[in-house]
Amino acid sequence: MKPSPLLILAALLVPVTSVALAASPAGIIKVRHQNFEGMGRAMKGLFDELRKPAPNFAVFKASATVLANSAPRIANHFPKGSGPESGLKTDALPAIWQKPGEFTAATNRLVGTTQALQAAVASGNVMQVSKAAGDVGGSCKNCHDTFRKPR
Repeated sequence: MKPSPLLILAALLVPVTSVALAASPAGIIKVRHQNFEGMGRAMKGLFDELRKPAPNFAVFKASATVLANSAPRIANHFPKGSGPESGLKTDALPAIWQKPGEFTAATNRLVGTTQALQAAVASGNVMQVSKAAGDVGGSCKNCHDTFRKPR
């Protein structure tokens, strides 16, 4: 299926829009929230598809692509001054800035698991996709448990 020109244009503008919004702590928080929202929708789509008797690999591929493209952005979404000390609403815990090595390791783990998910999708094997999706979910949970306020 050929992507629409509008979709391509939107994908090209996201980085430009992200840079423009990120000029302030409020902008940074908004951009990172949008990134995480997109990842959440991709995870939901992935797991919804896994529950189907005959999953659609196009959905797997689209979800894996969003996750693999979004995961590396996380490392740059938490500059100093964009946490709770900003006075703005954020679920980010101070541990992100207090334990930068652990946070970097967690984001690197997520990047690796999303890349492995893409490889699993390319294999065409639903069981491999299921395992890789679980690994991505585990990476997300690890970070949420350590670096995000409980909900």
